[in-house]
Amino acid sequence: MTLILNHADVIAAVDMHDAIDAMEAAFAEEGAGGVNQPPRTNIPLGNGFLRIGPVVMEQSGWMGFKAMNLSAGIGVRYQVHLYTVADGDLKAIMDAQHLTTLRTGATSAVATRRLARNDPVTVAVLGSGVEARAQLEAMHALGLVARARVFSPTRENREAFAADYSENLGVEVAPVGDARSAVDGAGMVVAAVKSSEHAFYGAWLEPGVHVNSVGTARPNQREIDPETFARSDITVVDTRHGVLNEAGDAIEAADAIVPDEVHELCNAVADGTPRRTDDTQITLFKSVGTGIQDIALAAKVYERARDRGLGTEFPDLLNIKKT
Repeated sequence: MTLILNHADVIAAVDMHDAIDAMEAAFAEEGAGGVNQPPRTNIPLGNGFLRIGPVVMEQSGWMGFKAMNLSAGIGVRYQVHLYTVADGDLKAIMDAQHLTTLRTGATSAVATRRLARNDPVTVAVLGSGVEARAQLEAMHALGLVARARVFSPTRENREAFAADYSENLGVEVAPVGDARSAVDGAGMVVAAVKSSEHAFYGAWLEPGVHVNSVGTARPNQREIDPETFARSDITVVDTRHGVLNEAGDAIEAADAIVPDEVHELCNAVADGTPRRTDDTQITLFKSVGTGIQDIALAAKVYERARDRGLGTEFPDLLNIKKT
């Protein structure tokens, strides 16, 4: 049986805490060498693209891929196909919009545990979309949000964000009129801005600040400027190849980045390095997403959905050709 899960099914199956647990396990497995994950395939498509990210997780026994496509004027579609390694059985096909949002926030949480200071701080949120919301939710799940300030260029959006999250998280979230006002005095910055212009500047960095930057996954996007990379004492990424070759702000900052000093998150999880060792260090986590994040969370979604009776079962969706 193949389980078909729509957007509502995925939302009902898992929450941010589930996603953080799944990402911790996934990056530990990757760091231990139990993952086969080739670079994802990016195919330009007019003003859009088709992107495929496959992965095999030998130790945990899952494999599959996420396919996403952008159609100009319409938007982005995401789906995951999830298989078991042992027998190649297609266990699920699921809408992956919410899954992508959750795993991005959860991945930042895994990095933040190792890079940020341990005490609750004022968090600056740049952006007001679903990714920005997931970033703040993930930081709150870690217990690191004392209060927050949010900037988005559209006043109605930042005010709605602040109102929603003040109520939902039980902390003060204030809307502000510019990015610098959000950042000044903050102990942490979470940026989720898909733009061709910089949203954050390294000149704004203060001692001890941790930055999560998740908004740029295409070469034409800029979120943080080269000085942000240059001033970071510790830089961690979810994938060195992906960040340095796909994120426009990292490509722009090539002269400021020493590739050998850019650490992958799986190593930080597996062997504990690098980690913040000083409260004055400036730390940066940059993420573009990887297949292991998608498949690890998809496996959790599938297991929870199966146990809760979510989704629609399709028997014999794929025929087997005997060889």
